[in-house]
Amino acid sequence: MRSVLGICAVLLVGALATHPAHAQTYPDKPVRLIVPFPPGGATDVTGRVLAEELTAYFKQTFVVENRAGAAGAIGIDQVAKAKPDGYTLGVSGVGPTAIFPILDPKLSYNPARDLDVIAGLSAVDLIFAARNNLPANTMKDVIAYARANPGKLTYGTAGVAGPAQLQAENLALHENIKMLHVPFPGDSPALAAVLSGDVDMCFVGAASAMPFVTSGKLKALGIGSPERLKSLPEVATVIEQTGFKDFTGFTWNVLVAPKGTPAAIANALNKAINEISAKPEIIERFAGVGLRTMPGDAKAAADFVAGEAARYQRILEATGIKRE
Repeated sequence: MRSVLGICAVLLVGALATHPAHAQTYPDKPVRLIVPFPPGGATDVTGRVLAEELTAYFKQTFVVENRAGAAGAIGIDQVAKAKPDGYTLGVSGVGPTAIFPILDPKLSYNPARDLDVIAGLSAVDLIFAARNNLPANTMKDVIAYARANPGKLTYGTAGVAGPAQLQAENLALHENIKMLHVPFPGDSPALAAVLSGDVDMCFVGAASAMPFVTSGKLKALGIGSPERLKSLPEVATVIEQTGFKDFTGFTWNVLVAPKGTPAAIANALNKAINEISAKPEIIERFAGVGLRTMPGDAKAAADFVAGEAARYQRILEATGIKRE
């Protein structure tokens, strides 16, 4: 009997010794953090702040690698095809996580099949900004103007079938108006077109538009996010102005890993990110560039992404928008 108990004890000790070691030693070498866009944008800023903080948290280097192309799909494909050991992670946005898989059934990866969502990282508030001589000062005015001038009101966004265009067209459907979309390769050229008067208004990241709004070169018509911006408290949200509660005028970033990443590693990363996101200095740093933190456990993050994918599926079906 004693010999049996002794063997069991040895086996138990052995199991306890080997099981947590994987999590306890993670990470024991540098971690790649793939940002699927060029340097300088909201996703890149999110990734760099995160890499800096995770390096300090884990006492191990987290290295940002910008792998741009195909509006984010190339970089996230690399994450999806990497070894699921926690040493290749990705900062994925709305397009590569929730929209492109719907638009392109032949996409080289499938988020639900190939990726684990580890944590929410940042939300990027959008804003409608217009040329100063547009005869509209609010989104209510814009809707009335578009209704009286069907198809004549032009608006720019950072690309075809991106979240900004999809949400703007969703709003147009709700209000039964027609606007002409003018796509650009980013927020900056979209803003430049409004400043020059070539386009009536744009729907872009609030951080990108803020310098032109505060300097009086452009006027803010409505905030896309659910709440007013602290930096522009006098500008009402689109939801406030229209009552359209299904409008989600913001984009987002989440941390993803290859499918099958060990739960212990995923939990350690989620815990670290939530502690980092709770820091007042990080909240303030994000706010300074038009970002909000997105705390929560991995299930909440995964559920959020699934809900957003379903939302964009409905919008794509209703609008008939296709990716060029």
